[in-house]
Amino acid sequence: MNPDAARNEATPGDEPERVELGAVPPSAHVDVSAVIALMDDCPELEDIIRQYSAEFRDRGVAFEFVLVLDGLGERRTAETRARLPAGAPVRLVIFNQPFGPERALATGYREARGGFVVSLPSYMQLDPGDIHRVLDALSGDYDLVAGWRVPRVDPWTNRLQSWIYNRLMSSFTGVDLHDLNCGLTGMRRHVIDEVLVEGNVSRFLPVLAHRQGFRVGEVRVRHLREKGRAGFFGLGVYVRRVLDVVALLFITRFTRKPLRFFGVAGGLCVLLGVAICGYLGFDYMLGLSVVGDPRNRASLVIGVALIVLGVNIFSIGLVGEIIIFTNARHVRDYTLERELGPGLPPASEGRAAPPREAAPAAGDRATSTSGGEE
Repeated sequence: MNPDAARNEATPGDEPERVELGAVPPSAHVDVSAVIALMDDCPELEDIIRQYSAEFRDRGVAFEFVLVLDGLGERRTAETRARLPAGAPVRLVIFNQPFGPERALATGYREARGGFVVSLPSYMQLDPGDIHRVLDALSGDYDLVAGWRVPRVDPWTNRLQSWIYNRLMSSFTGVDLHDLNCGLTGMRRHVIDEVLVEGNVSRFLPVLAHRQGFRVGEVRVRHLREKGRAGFFGLGVYVRRVLDVVALLFITRFTRKPLRFFGVAGGLCVLLGVAICGYLGFDYMLGLSVVGDPRNRASLVIGVALIVLGVNIFSIGLVGEIIIFTNARHVRDYTLERELGPGLPPASEGRAAPPREAAPAAGDRATSTSGGEE
């Protein structure tokens, strides 16, 4: 390993990784960090770095690339290093085994040092010149900007599935974004510092940022090509997407109010169980069926089990509410536009807060959102 490399402290349950500084001095000032997660060989890596580097230089910003190698192994890691342009400001984050693109991106976000952080696809999916639209939006009123591939060039079956998935996500979360699967996302550094970016939630970062009160928008980017399977996917892919929708619905609506979810679910179970037991009692008193009928016995067991299950589900929600209440003073799931000093009126704080709506660039569509839960 390079003598300049630094090894992260490993704790139980953390992914093993090591960070190599490459051509970026540890104390160098960085304006923009570009994070790329590599799951496999990337023949276009040199072109990606050269073209995006040219765009960053044209903009006059100090930049770095953070490449996350997700368990590529020694041979492919060496091949990746060989593809790096000489002197490129690149830092490598190397996983000893694969953990998936979401975990890789989350780690890359944490390692990034720029005031702006952008994620880039691992192949030439988008026009590199459109990075200026993202940075312009971040330099304006937005804290996070998602790319929206327009027009799409992948097969119609992929477009249809993507449209259904994004419409479901928008309807459940209230965040009107058209392309959650786009490989280009840009954000300010404080979004990463304040939003929990762990595990497999990095693809939902726009939704989580919106929930916490950050201003989220999207810009149109030119779609050059799509890499991956065309047509319909396996059953496992659709099951995972449904679970994503359910998990995101729970995270955005019930994280701070678990009793609303568990209370309703537990209450329905109790009501159903009471209805079954009540019917059996009514049946017994009127003698509508033969005493000792096995069907009545089975129904009684089901009814009692539903009542017990409902009480337990309700108890889980109640315990969750108690935990949240006792830890509420240590948790802040909102973002303030600015904070006033003690005893100072708003007029003495300097510049006014920026407007909530921003005028998008020509051809772009921007969506400004504010946080809050039901």
